[in-house]
Amino acid sequence: MFNDIEREEKLANRKFAAMRGKEHIPAQLLGLVEAVYRIQNEARAACIVQEVPAGELSSVDQVIQGKPLLARERFPYDAAQAEALFKRFADLLTDLGGPMAQAADVIRAEGDELMRAAHAAFLAGDLDFFKNFAARTPQAPRALAFLAQSSMTPSLMALASVLSLALPQDRNWDHAACPICGSLAFHSSLRGKEGVRVHCCSFCRAEYRTFRLQCAYCEERDAAKLPFFTADEEPGYRVDVCESCKGYIKTTDFRELDRPSLPALDDLESLTLDILAMRKGYSRPTASAWGF
Repeated sequence: MFNDIEREEKLANRKFAAMRGKEHIPAQLLGLVEAVYRIQNEARAACIVQEVPAGELSSVDQVIQGKPLLARERFPYDAAQAEALFKRFADLLTDLGGPMAQAADVIRAEGDELMRAAHAAFLAGDLDFFKNFAARTPQAPRALAFLAQSSMTPSLMALASVLSLALPQDRNWDHAACPICGSLAFHSSLRGKEGVRVHCCSFCRAEYRTFRLQCAYCEERDAAKLPFFTADEEPGYRVDVCESCKGYIKTTDFRELDRPSLPALDDLESLTLDILAMRKGYSRPTASAWGF
């Protein structure tokens, strides 16, 4: 379910080099993501992973029936590391200047109380918390969500990597939600000769196999209601949509292309497809890999 960190770094180097030549990705945004990504990878290797007692985990049979191995709100995480990263990433926003820097100033002025509340809200999936705060930073409404998500992700990934060992690695999971934490996917990919569909979780970043023809959100399986579209300017990507719930998920298909694939960076590279999907009336119920 998880790639080796060292291997990810090598793939990321190629990925960032390729994205620097793409006009549709703002240089400032790419620079921020690259800095955060590299810091996150270092943090994943260094974070303290708390052991979860076996009695708190669902059984494999329960997970097969649709119950998460450990619900996201019960995920222990390295709070000290997350708080240090939150402040470090806030400094990166300040370095950007403009609305992001102004938002960072507002957030920083609230002190540790807001930071810890944001971490708790992200853990609980409390979207209203971030929507309400966004009114205070209207020019950068997702700044707080970005800081909370990005600072917790290394710790959550590290724990999920350990938890994934308790589950079968090569089965298709019937349910749309992540079998580890119960959250929805933010990105998908087709892999291998048969085009096995693999989702990437928006919370713990676990990758899990699912059915090729199934909505990533409402679990619709009627092929007639699950079309997809592509764009000439984004080879290797497609958008799978659902006519039942009007949701969409972007899908990476690099099987015939010599290109590296990392879901969090694929999501950034294919930004134009999000715009196209929204123009067509579809929406994605999860944020991007960066909280935006």
